[in-house]
Amino acid sequence: MKVSTRLIPENEKENVQLFIHEETPEFEHLKEYIEMERFRPQILLGNKGEEVCRIPISAIFYIESVQEIQYIHASQGIYTTRQRLYMLKQQLPEYFFRASKSAILNLEMVQSYKPLSGGLMFAVFPNGDGTYISRKYVRELKEQIRRKG
Repeated sequence: MKVSTRLIPENEKENVQLFIHEETPEFEHLKEYIEMERFRPQILLGNKGEEVCRIPISAIFYIESVQEIQYIHASQGIYTTRQRLYMLKQQLPEYFFRASKSAILNLEMVQSYKPLSGGLMFAVFPNGDGTYISRKYVRELKEQIRRKG
């Protein structure tokens, strides 16, 4: 079977096309694997004190960068990592959104959005915590929310 790849700009949405002769359970499984982004890691590693912890991606509310340390805010608590924010973004599924130069948020965990003056927005999470979305990213966020329905 032939496999082709093409690099695209960061702002384009990734997609996969399968050209098959018939739909088999194996191809359905492959399709589901790709659609659910199961090829991406399902955990991140973070530090809590001296411990290195496995953090389920589904439990992450948002990640913020303060100086050179990234704080991973999750349902189990706050973890730290020195891995750069852009590298973390590459490891995460597409429902993680770059909300500012210093924050990535999990759109599936946002409970509400509050518009603020100056074009900013504030995302609120189920634990009551929240983070700002800079005006540079608000339009893209609104488009992504509309697409997801």
